[in-house]
Parts: sequence; C-alpha cells; structure tokens
Amino acid sequence: MKPDIRKVLGVKPPDSVVQYLNLLVYGEPGAGKTYLCGTAQDSEDTRPLLFLDVEGGSMTLRRRPDVDVIQIRSMQEIIDVSNELFKNPGYYKTLAVDSLTELQKLDLMTVVKDYKRSSSTPDRIDEDVPDQRSWGKSGVRIGRIVRFLKDLPINTIMTCLLATEWEKDDKNRDTDTVKLFYPALPGKLRSEIPGYFDVVGYLKAEAPTPGTIVRDLQVAKTKKVVAKDRTGSLGLLVKEPSVPLMWQTINDSNQVENKT
Repeated sequence: MKPDIRKVLGVKPPDSVVQYLNLLVYGEPGAGKTYLCGTAQDSEDTRPLLFLDVEGGSMTLRRRPDVDVIQIRSMQEIIDVSNELFKNPGYYKTLAVDSLTELQKLDLMTVVKDYKRSSSTPDRIDEDVPDQRSWGKSGVRIGRIVRFLKDLPINTIMTCLLATEWEKDDKNRDTDTVKLFYPALPGKLRSEIPGYFDVVGYLKAEAPTPGTIVRDLQVAKTKKVVAKDRTGSLGLLVKEPSVPLMWQTINDSNQVENKT
C-alpha cells in the first residue's frame, strides 16, 4: 500500500492553522500609527504588547504605562530582541515595530560604518553618501529581519512613513497628474516589504469639524494607494481602526467561512 502523501507531508486544512494578524500600516506623521499599535493592549486577545521604538515616538504612548517599550538605537539591539522572542515565545501576543522607515535608515548607516571600518581605504568612503553596494546589502538585511519577525508566533504590526509620487495620467496628459501613495521604503524594498504582510493599510486622519479627528485605514488597493487584505474580511476601509477590531473581524469572518 502506498503511503498517505498527506500524512507524510503533514498538511493541514486552513481552519486548523493558527492565524496571526500581520499588518503593515503607513501614513503621514501624526496620522495615528503609533496610537494604533498601542490599541493592541486593549484586548485580552492581543495583549500583552511589546513595542519596539526605533523612531523615538513612544511619547504617544505616555498614557499607556501598561505597554512594554524597548528603545531600539542599534541593529544589534533589534537582532537580540528578535532572537529572545524566538527562544522564549508565548508571553507577548503582539509585537509592534515603529518604524521600518527609520529602521532601514539605521541599518544603512550601520552597513556603511562597517564597510568603512573594514576598508583598506576608509578615507574614500563617505558615510553620508552610501554606495550601491551598501544600499543592496542593507535591503537584504532589512528583508531578512522583517521576514523573521513576521514569522514569529505572534501578531506583528510594523509602521512606515508615507511616500508619494506623481505621474502623468494617460487620459489627461496635458493637465492632470495622479498622486501615488506607498510606504516610505527605498528601491526594491518598496514593493518587496508589503508582499510579506497579510494586511497593508494606508492610515488617514482628517478633521471634519474643529476638535474632531476621524481616522480611516484603507486596506484595498486602488490606482493611487498601495494596500491589500489577504483575509478578504476588512472591506475597503476600516473606520476608527484598532488592532483588536481588526483581529476580531478577521477571526469572526474565518469562523463564518468554516461553518459554511
């Protein structure tokens, strides 16, 4: 009798696989990215939260003493934290990295300094003007770190600043332009990093009336906005988004689909 190939491979039906929220959120400074990360602490399903502050923006969480914060000021520090989370899983339910934009800059600076330190002609290397080799090496390193963190058995949220780009609209070449919105990452990382996440959202904050702030997270890709939702459960926009809200919406949708 031939062996059961399904047992040999160890395959599982989708509804038996533990699901974690993997979210990349980007937006302008002040849009509420750090605040959104902090909402993970508001639900038993997503807390405790470990917040890795690369950008120096944890002041937003000053009224949240229940959030564990680690200041990241070197690449070795984030590597050490990653390894500890891998060796000691189970305590933290959510990990937030704020922000990838700043982490990439930190890594590039690290690569250039290491390159200059090991070079036989260090005077020829300008730390303020990275060469193509440094950009390429940093891109590989950032991709490796993001994949490692995202694959931990934990909800993962990473933030980016907003980048924009203008291009001609083919239908109105003379006057109109189209503004593109995407995570502020350089080169190949711009397209590669969003591919690692199940949900990519563009966070917008508007003030419809004085003293009122309304936030929307766009998770559906359009001509102008880089976004996606592999879960297919969040719709076009998540109004007043929070980590528990998205986690609950995704899991409720999975339960309904499994019953049908």
